Amino acid sequence: MCDVDDITSANGWDVMIEARRVQHRFEVAMDQCLEAFGISSAQYRALIALLDGNDMHISELARRLRVTRQAALAIASKLARSDLVTFERESHATYLVVTPVARTRFARLREFADMPAELEKGLTDAERGRLVALLRKADRSLTPPRRPTWWLQA
Repeated sequence: MCDVDDITSANGWDVMIEARRVQHRFEVAMDQCLEAFGISSAQYRALIALLDGNDMHISELARRLRVTRQAALAIASKLARSDLVTFERESHATYLVVTPVARTRFARLREFADMPAELEKGLTDAERGRLVALLRKADRSLTPPRRPTWWLQA
């Protein structure tokens, strides 16, 4: 049995507010878990992406994180100051490379930032599945409408 309010209906604003509230709670919890390491949740996400594909261009990191190139560069610069990545400059591009220090710290970081395990404790398998299905359905319902081609209209 679920220990939350039994909400039978909600409007679109209610859905958006609750989704944002939960996302914010995830970010705050991650930041608090990682605070002792001097790393933010955004930096942790970037480090995970870099560990998955080493020698990554900053634009690729931005695409994987779904942020602007400038935001990815700011995150990477903070990781470089912590000696977790280095900038390898070549004649045509600059790549981010994960340092050995980051690889050794990552196992410890993962212990502190294991938010999925907390979710698994708080929700049953069926509840998690239903939540993911509902979030995907909401995501699909928000496809932007196609803009009219005003230049073709008379």
